[in-house]
Amino acid sequence: MVKCSECGAELPEGARFCPACGAQAGVKKDVYHVSGEGLVGKVKEIVHDASVKRIVVKDEGGKVLLSIPVTWGAAGTVAVLALAPWLAALGVIAGIVTKCTVEVERTGSDAASAPAKSS
Repeated sequence: MVKCSECGAELPEGARFCPACGAQAGVKKDVYHVSGEGLVGKVKEIVHDASVKRIVVKDEGGKVLLSIPVTWGAAGTVAVLALAPWLAALGVIAGIVTKCTVEVERTGSDAASAPAKSS
C-alpha cells in the first residue's frame, strides 16, 4: 500500500487525497536550502521543470514567506508574464533573509523525492 508523503498514513488504492490529512496523493517534495542571494536564481532554475506544481519559500524558522503556484500552458511553457510579480516579491524576500528553504512540489511519474540540497 502507498503511504502519504505528509503524514505517513496508508492511502486506499486510487486515492487522490489522504483521508487523514488531506494532502494530495502523488505529490513529491524536493527541499533546497539557499542563501538570500541565490533565491531568485534557484526559483528561475526550478520553474523550467514541467513536473513542478508549486514552489514554497520559507524562512529559517519554517514560516511560509511565499507560495507560488506554477501553471503550465498548452504550449508546454510557463507564462513568464504571470511569474513577473512573483519574481519581484522574491527579490524583496531575498533582500530581507540571509538563508531560506525552497520546497518544490512535483507531480507525475518522473517526480522523484530528493534529499535536502544546498546552494
